[in-house]
Amino acid sequence: MRRVLALLLAACLGLALPGCGQEEPPQPSPTSSPAPSPTRTAAARFSLGYDPAASRHPVTGDSQVNQELTGLVYQGLYELDNEFVPRPVLADSGGPSEDGYSWTFTVKQGVLFSDGTPLTARHAAASLDAARASGPYAARLAGIVSVTAVDDATLAVVLSAPNGNLPALLDVPIVLDQGGWTWAAPLGTGYYQYESAGDRVFLQTNPHHAGGAALPWSTIPLTAVSTADERIAAFDSGGITAVTTEFSSPYALGYSSSYEACDYPTTALLYVGFQTRSGACQSPQVRQAVSRAFDREGLVQSELSGHGDPACLPVSPLCGEYGGEAAARLDYDLEEAAALLAQAGYERDEEDGLLYRRRAPLEVTLLVNSGNEPRQAAADALAESLRALGISVTVNTLPWEGYTAALSRGEFDLYLGEVRLTGDFDPSPLLTGALNYGGYENWALSEALAAWKGAEGEARAQAAAGLWDLFAQEVPIAPLCFRRGSLLVRWGMVSGLQPTRANPFYRIEEWTTTAN
Repeated sequence: MRRVLALLLAACLGLALPGCGQEEPPQPSPTSSPAPSPTRTAAARFSLGYDPAASRHPVTGDSQVNQELTGLVYQGLYELDNEFVPRPVLADSGGPSEDGYSWTFTVKQGVLFSDGTPLTARHAAASLDAARASGPYAARLAGIVSVTAVDDATLAVVLSAPNGNLPALLDVPIVLDQGGWTWAAPLGTGYYQYESAGDRVFLQTNPHHAGGAALPWSTIPLTAVSTADERIAAFDSGGITAVTTEFSSPYALGYSSSYEACDYPTTALLYVGFQTRSGACQSPQVRQAVSRAFDREGLVQSELSGHGDPACLPVSPLCGEYGGEAAARLDYDLEEAAALLAQAGYERDEEDGLLYRRRAPLEVTLLVNSGNEPRQAAADALAESLRALGISVTVNTLPWEGYTAALSRGEFDLYLGEVRLTGDFDPSPLLTGALNYGGYENWALSEALAAWKGAEGEARAQAAAGLWDLFAQEVPIAPLCFRRGSLLVRWGMVSGLQPTRANPFYRIEEWTTTAN
């Protein structure tokens, strides 16, 4: 069964459905593990890569390599830790109005950009407005109607609907608007600033950041790596000493040099979707049975070497709002899966071993994208696991265009999918929005979802418990796990790594160098 589920995950990872943002039992610290060949061959200096052919703008740019540098140069009003709790950075305080439709934030005073310009609420408003129109951030900020600087210290944000966890979306880089959003990197308030000398590009400590003295390096050279092959070669040769990757992806870059890997949780959810308007999966009991067929813990630990967080709900289990009791009702249990199918009225025929209800067999079509052979093999393996329960399964494998068209037309009973959720883990696109391909509708669950999204403080935990209780009854989708990313650093170079989803170099001031 674990082998079957490993193949299933490989297939899910190959799918990239349109997501709702950019864009992760509690485990408060990231997992650190060495590469297979722990030979101490650290490079002489800590250095990173950048793409000279792409924009270095942290709000409008879309280069992954350049975006990895964002946390070193820029800061947001808030940042998310590895339990997805928003921590104030440039925000001094913030809170919602009584009706929840607006928030007021006070911007921290005394913060300077790298040229000495004082940070104001006007800079924050300009950055958030630019983010609302940018590819990387527009989806997550779609619920914001307006952003206004009331004065130099106060920021007002108006929402289209209450969001009690709005700060979780506001880890957007705040930059100094110098008269236009250009290709070049704007100024930030972070530990470092971009510098160049001749053909060299590097990061230099920001003289106006109070924490610069605690940094392990005052200068970080940047090496041009415009392609994946160049990045791998630079890392393997020591030209750059730290990169990020996702080991759980079939397209993970194949680094082969000696390194240490430190994991960080993400919001990338792998799940099975259901057709709820017709067919067998109209029944919540059938959907519960399918969810019970997945050994999520065994999948992540045995087959992915821990590079994922098992989840039965569309919220990370590292998050304090994960409903453990509700999740337990959806977790791996083959006997319970068979019992649920029996409760739904299905009986196994002794001759052919299939399940029937009113003489009609339990038949489903599994839709997958034919991106590569492992994906097809995963679909076949998933079909076999369902057949073991007595379900007749047809695998419908289509190229990407046909796959998305079939999703839009609802031509499936099950499909394999992946979506990158926003930092507040809002599952609305999957349950009521553009990614609700299965046509799921339930007024009570929609009301519970709205109540949870709008709640804050102590009321939020109670609202979360009510939402996940209904989710476990209805099972509109079957979450599998959240992927983890990994920060790779050449062996023996540094210790104390604490990467997060948005900032691989989180708390770099606490890193300890072990090689110079």
